[in-house]
Amino acid sequence: MKTAIIKLNSGGNSMIELEQLRHLIAFYEYKTLVGAARQLHISQPVLTRSMQRLEEELEVSLFIRSKNKLTLNETGLMAVDLAKRIVSDADDMKKQIKDFDRKQHTFAMGSCAPAPILEMNKRVSQIYSQKTFSSEIKDMDVLIRGLKDKTYSIIIMPIPSNDEMMGSVPFMEEEIFFSLPLDHPLANRKSLSMKEMDGQRMLLMSNIGFWHDIHKRKMPHTKFLVQKDRSEFFDLMELSSLPSFTSTYTLSHEKVPENRKIIPINDKEAKATFYCWYLKENKKNLVLLLDKLKAI
Repeated sequence: MKTAIIKLNSGGNSMIELEQLRHLIAFYEYKTLVGAARQLHISQPVLTRSMQRLEEELEVSLFIRSKNKLTLNETGLMAVDLAKRIVSDADDMKKQIKDFDRKQHTFAMGSCAPAPILEMNKRVSQIYSQKTFSSEIKDMDVLIRGLKDKTYSIIIMPIPSNDEMMGSVPFMEEEIFFSLPLDHPLANRKSLSMKEMDGQRMLLMSNIGFWHDIHKRKMPHTKFLVQKDRSEFFDLMELSSLPSFTSTYTLSHEKVPENRKIIPINDKEAKATFYCWYLKENKKNLVLLLDKLKAI
């Protein structure tokens, strides 16, 4: 571990190492030099010398020394309280600086659905090639909070922004369909509603964001067999007689199994326009991306 230095007395030459404060706190918590040294993974003589140097630099006595026993005096207890605050502040400072530096080198995106992540990754990698792209699917309230506290550079939502702090531009559209086995009783229909399919057993991919909420709300009596692995999902879809969902994005990237019929869904919720949200104060840093999205 690297040793941090904190100057406590600006008028003198005394310098206190952050590591010494950690040693003092460990002694307070474990009550003995042996126990604290073991916890700190250092030898007892090293810890003893560290405490002696701390007393020398503070120019006070922190301990009551008796035969075979060392305890903190009142000044020592006060020093522990201050040391905890200093160490906590130093750790928080380190975390904040590392988080800030990570954000400077990372383009973080949160999305309400998986397809926009895959599409956005292409554009971000072209424009911000020097940055690492990170993404995750979260609930919409989590995404909005994350954009406000700058956890995310942008978020993808199925609605435009009406927040005065945030702007939004249309990004892409997606439509979902039923994927039915050829021998399914409704496979000859030109379109179906979710209500008509409600109550059946269906295959469903996990981690599909807000689409999952729509399925559960519009099809409350359906037994969804949720699959986490994408390849296993497609294997099951090809081999099983269970209905499932697909989408325009999937259809443009995956071959439709020969034993499946794709049926449009006539509910309005089956179509989504995704919007790229951003903080207006950060717009100047996103101008290349936003211009590219507006040109779509």
